Amino acid sequence: MRENQLRQIWDKTKGHCHFCGDSIEFEKRGWHNGDLTGYWEVDHVIQRGKGGIDSVDNYLPACTRCNRLRCHRTGDRIRELLLLGLVAKDEIKKDTPLGHALRELREKRLRVNQKRRGISA
Repeated sequence: MRENQLRQIWDKTKGHCHFCGDSIEFEKRGWHNGDLTGYWEVDHVIQRGKGGIDSVDNYLPACTRCNRLRCHRTGDRIRELLLLGLVAKDEIKKDTPLGHALRELREKRLRVNQKRRGISA
């Protein structure tokens, strides 16, 4: 994709992820081992598997984390994940037994992901 096309896509949201609203930096594109703050990717509004085309008109900028989370999920599935995430966050903040279990599951998941990616803890 050409630089001017990427700039058009990035400008659509004035340098913010169209999912979470976090700031993204134009120069930071794709995957980066380590801190993904500011990194972004081009997201298909209508996914290719559902008939979406490769066109600036069908792209929006998404931070790398959100774009990888979305993957093949529909809008309804993303909203469900976000809602469950908010519920989990509240339980962890309240320090409930469920919150403790969720924190442990999160840490286990992060360790598995790091191992899979070859990142030492």
